[in-house]
Parts: sequence; C-alpha cells; structure tokens
Amino acid sequence: MVQDQEDRALVFTYDYESGESFDVVAQLETSTTVDILQTGDGETVPEISQPDDYTGHVIRYNNGEGATAPTTLLFLSDQSLSADDSGSLGEDATMFSSRLNLLATTID
Repeated sequence: MVQDQEDRALVFTYDYESGESFDVVAQLETSTTVDILQTGDGETVPEISQPDDYTGHVIRYNNGEGATAPTTLLFLSDQSLSADDSGSLGEDATMFSSRLNLLATTID
C-alpha cells in the first residue's frame, strides 16, 4: 500500500483518472524513465531538469474489470513503488509540463 501521506505524482493528461485506485504492475528502468521525461529531441524541460531523479511505474487502474482495466505510467520524485503496491490518484490535478503533456496530482 502507498504510504498514508499524500505525495505528488505525474501522469500524462490523457491517462489521468481523477480519484481512481490503481495497482503497480512494475517499475520502469531508469533509462526508460529518463527517455520518457525528455522531449523528442532528448532535451530536458524546465520543470524536470534531472529526469533521473524520477522513478517511473507502470500502473493498472483498479476499476473492477481485471486485465482489461487501463494501464498507464506514473512518475514519482520522492519515492518509488514496488509491484503489487496500490494507491489512488488525487481528485484534483494541475498542469505540470505542457511540453511533455504531464499533470501533477497526489497519490494516497
């Protein structure tokens, strides 16, 4: 289970499900996370000057549909999650990086 305290998480705008619970499927390799958190030209964005400070996770929303539930990516800078951890996304989100199309929300 994700820690009781709320932590900031980054998700792609098109994958954000307000308040939805999720299960962690796997943690991404650091090099994969860095590649995703840079522009197509391999440049960093002002909001994320050190993409290797983030840990990427593959998550599956837990909407009761089992394997057909949507799977997406979640990025954390202050913690990492393990496979089989679970949590839920915050009800509110704000634009974090328009160049990378990322929202910032909380997890609990």
